Amino acid sequence: MYNDWINKIKYYYRSGTEGVKIIYIFIISSFVYWIFNFILMNLTGFSLEPVIFLSADKFIPYIWTLFTFPIVQKNLWDLFFAMIMLYFTEKIFRIYFNGNSFIKFFVLGNIFGGIIFLLSSLLTGYTYIFLNGAIVGIYSVLFAVISYNPRMPVSLFPLPVQFPIYVLGIIFIVLDAFSSLSSSSLTMNVFIARIAAAAFGFFYMKSFQTGNDFLGKIVPNFNTFYKIFSFIKVRIFSSKNRKKEKIQYQSTKSGVHTNKNFNENKIENQKKIDAILDKISKYGYENLTKEEKEFLFNSSKKL
Repeated sequence: MYNDWINKIKYYYRSGTEGVKIIYIFIISSFVYWIFNFILMNLTGFSLEPVIFLSADKFIPYIWTLFTFPIVQKNLWDLFFAMIMLYFTEKIFRIYFNGNSFIKFFVLGNIFGGIIFLLSSLLTGYTYIFLNGAIVGIYSVLFAVISYNPRMPVSLFPLPVQFPIYVLGIIFIVLDAFSSLSSSSLTMNVFIARIAAAAFGFFYMKSFQTGNDFLGKIVPNFNTFYKIFSFIKVRIFSSKNRKKEKIQYQSTKSGVHTNKNFNENKIENQKKIDAILDKISKYGYENLTKEEKEFLFNSSKKL
């Protein structure tokens, strides 16, 4: 039963969209952070916040926090809210664009918002405030869609009516501004970072629509990584089968016919796997059929 659950989790990750993969990563990284931070704080008094979260005061030497601050949510509520927003924002975005474009706007929005957060922290003097969570990148994706089609009809649960998506963007900004102003002025730099990411997504979409994706090459491609990983696994799988086939052939003469059938099946499976990998490289993993995804998943399980 335990193995069935593990296999299901692996399957949903492999067959999921880029947004689903990010949700998996964020859930795992957040729980790992909570556990280790709790242990270290109680044993040594050392907190992992400066090592993971972004702040102007600790940016040197922890430069990597510009890239790590989105992947960890500070508490369970923030994680739940961010993952819900991420899931539905990606669904809206993918009506018009593919998963790779979603990754670009999400990652670049986080980086741009993080840079603006550092600058605003230095200007206001609140250099010890931390920025964390995926909301910055989500704002970038949401406002990219608003830029592309501001009158796209959406609904906000539990309201039974639909309204243009730009109204949803305004609602989020107003609620965020009210929350920042009502809590303390220290959270204003976090609000500024989110607005900066929203502005980045909005205006970068204008360039993106014309085919000028001048920043896109610096963002990793999920499908490229998946194809390379799958290619390595398939080659290892084929190598192991060749060794097994040789042992079987040498062990008994009566096994010649079996090995021949095995070899023919192996060649057919290899051709099918290569065709699926080529399809991933051209059109993305999300465009595979259900049968193709299951075949690739079952082949990887045989390693």
